[in-house]
Amino acid sequence: MTTYRVVSGLMMGATLLLSSRATAQQVPAPSAGRVAAQASVGVVAMPIGFIGGGLATRWVADRFGASPDGASSAGLAGAYVSAAFSTAAGPALVGAGPHASGSYFGALGGAVVGGAGSFALVRLNRLGDAGGVLRVLSFVAVVILPSAGATLGYDLTRRYRR
Repeated sequence: MTTYRVVSGLMMGATLLLSSRATAQQVPAPSAGRVAAQASVGVVAMPIGFIGGGLATRWVADRFGASPDGASSAGLAGAYVSAAFSTAAGPALVGAGPHASGSYFGALGGAVVGGAGSFALVRLNRLGDAGGVLRVLSFVAVVILPSAGATLGYDLTRRYRR
């Protein structure tokens, strides 16, 4: 008898959830220009955040008495963290469009996933010697992946707003 109640309760909850989802107003897909602008601002913001965050973190570590190696390691960690935050700011600054909003934290998650893909691609490139064209394409992918992830994460969290 209790299994029946649990199953019927889950089915009723799923029905209510799906019916409210179906009646919610749909957000139109973002335009190609908006997606390109979101990705472009993310690509521009990433090196600014990486360099600025790395230098600032290294400076703070020096002021707190870290060794030169420790300050360098802290600077590198700060550079990667601030690059993710600044890359995610790109799609959020451009916005989701009229009558829509997106989540900065969705963009941040996408930037982290794209950054992990970039890191994996860099490690993969160190395994063997690729040709010149493949090396250039790989560099472009390493630069674009975090911003593409941030744009995708932001646009996947778009919701209708009045």
